[in-house]
Amino acid sequence: MSKFLKTIAIFATVLGFNAGTANAALITGDMGITGNYTADATTLTLNSAVGTIGSDDIGVTVGFGSLGSINNGILDYTAFGGQANVLTIGGWQLDLSTIVIENPDVNSLHLTGTGSISGNAFDTTAVTWSFSAQNASSYSLGVTAVPVPAAVWLFGSGLLGLVGVARRKA
Repeated sequence: MSKFLKTIAIFATVLGFNAGTANAALITGDMGITGNYTADATTLTLNSAVGTIGSDDIGVTVGFGSLGSINNGILDYTAFGGQANVLTIGGWQLDLSTIVIENPDVNSLHLTGTGSISGNAFDTTAVTWSFSAQNASSYSLGVTAVPVPAAVWLFGSGLLGLVGVARRKA
């Protein structure tokens, strides 16, 4: 195999275009969830999850009345180190990576953070999420997928083009 073709193969593998592995698409969309919770000064415990709304890929399976299951829904939000499989809803699994306490208030709880969502034959995709509770028992949770920006793919194809131009000049 020529040096040029080897270089192209390496770039294609790095960018995920390897024909030997089939990759699913990244997830798009968002979902809203509500349910019951309990909390104290350091710990949040999700007790239930019901889908309220969804859009794009997520919206196909999560909408009003979709019941979810709480898997590892006990979060120590003062000493958080990430938590896998917090909840599952509509075939999607939510993992949390970070938690930030927003506007602490004695009457409400507001958390935001990052994590990932996977399921339904899609690749794991980064998400941002926000948790809001205005009373002592019910919450709303919003999750929004953050797919890889198109600029990454454009940069990769530009690199491949530069390799081709350099090869022609040589």
